[in-house]
Formats: sequence, C-alpha cells, structure tokens
Amino acid sequence: MKNHEEYGEATVPFPIPPNEYESILEQMEALELGDAVRQDCRISEMDSAYPILKRLEGGSVNLDELDYLAKRLDSFTDQEAAQFQAAAVKFGISGIKDLINLTFWCQQTTVITGFSDLEQIGRNHYMTLHGGCAPTKELERLDARHFALELICNTDGYVTPCGVIYDNGIQMEEPYDGVHFPCCLYDQSELVLGVFQKTGCNGVPTWLYLPMPERQLERLLERDCLTPENAGYKITNSALSAKVRYIAEKSENFLMCDKEVAEE
Repeated sequence: MKNHEEYGEATVPFPIPPNEYESILEQMEALELGDAVRQDCRISEMDSAYPILKRLEGGSVNLDELDYLAKRLDSFTDQEAAQFQAAAVKFGISGIKDLINLTFWCQQTTVITGFSDLEQIGRNHYMTLHGGCAPTKELERLDARHFALELICNTDGYVTPCGVIYDNGIQMEEPYDGVHFPCCLYDQSELVLGVFQKTGCNGVPTWLYLPMPERQLERLLERDCLTPENAGYKITNSALSAKVRYIAEKSENFLMCDKEVAEE
C-alpha cells in the first residue's frame, strides 16, 4: 500500500492480527496513510486466495474497510468463495463497498464448478434456494439429479472462471452503507456492543468487539462521529457474569432499546 511515491510503501497482512494493529497503524501513519475515514491507501499489489480481489489493485481503499472485507472472506467455505468470485464477475463488482456488500448476498446464487456429480449439484442448489439448509429427510426425498437437470437445461447460466453461476433472482442487499460495518462475529469476543447516538437506537449502530485494540476502537467511533459525550451503547452479546452485566446496564450511557438489534 502507498500514497506518495517518494515515501515508499507498506506491506500489510489482512485480516490484521489484533496484536499487530497498532504497530501497523503507526507504520501507515509514518507514510501518511491509514486515515480512519478516507480511502487513502492505494493498493499496488494484492496477494490473495481470492484472485477476484486483484480488481482492487491500482485503486484506493480505506484500511479498515479492507480489513473488514478480509475478515468476512476468511470465514467463507469453498462454496461461498466460488459464489463470491463468480457473482463479482457476473455483476461486474470491483469497488470495496460493493465487494463488502457482496459477501452478504452471494450465498443466494448457485455456482457449479463441475458437472460430474448431478446428485450433489441438485442438493447444493436445493439448499441454496432454502437459505443454505434443509431437513435431512427432505433431502432424502429429493430427486436431486432431476432437480439439477432442471436447473442446467431450463435456466440460463453465466460462465465465469470460477464456475457457471445462476443468480436465482437474488436480492442485492446493501447492509454496508459506507460508514457502519455490519455486525461480524469474526473472533471470540467477551463483549459485543452496539454503539449509537444517545438520542436512541433507531440509527445504524457502530459495532465494537471487546477486547479490541484501543486505536481500532477509536477509529470505528470516529467513522460515525461518535464521542463518549454523545454516544450510548447496547449490549448484544456477552460473556460477562450476570453481576457485571447488571452494573454495565446501569451506566448512564446504556440505552434501553425497544427491540434487540439484529445481528448477521
């Protein structure tokens, strides 16, 4: 990553290990990179298990956006990886915001990477149409081969380097608005907080996963112009004891929301 040619460039691993976050940020700041909000990091080269991310080379991204995308992709199965890359090709997706959003809806597509096992293709397609899961007895009753042939023979697929993709009439969602990262439980966290403006829980929360590097916490709050004075929080996931949680919920910054915030 670089910005000014004369300053050199930095090599950054993604997802960024929590114990390296602050030292990497210091390295970036020395190169006048790594703003909390602006997309000021130009990618000169990308080495990834996802070749489609080569599309980001030559463009500028925000450090935390790329870290969030890497965390999303790091949890993907091989099937989800194929769906993500094939959908990016079919729909011409290349920007960091759209790639982040793609991680939330690419699972609605069916991607065939090989046609030798029609039974498996049929089962995979059936499960995709039913949100990724189906009762065992239901799958046993399914004529999976016939279901696969119906898809292949009666539906237009789109050929990509990652396989043939069928869009299944997907809904292209945009859970990421360019500011607030949707909840993503990547690591085991002791405490997950949804942080809002003190006016209430009607807005989009900023998610904090504690413990986390202090500078990372500050940067996430900065993205939404949140400060200790104007912010309140809601505990949505916690390994705290009942007593400690009770104390936390008695804080003046604790918000009583009408309903729980939905997590991804």
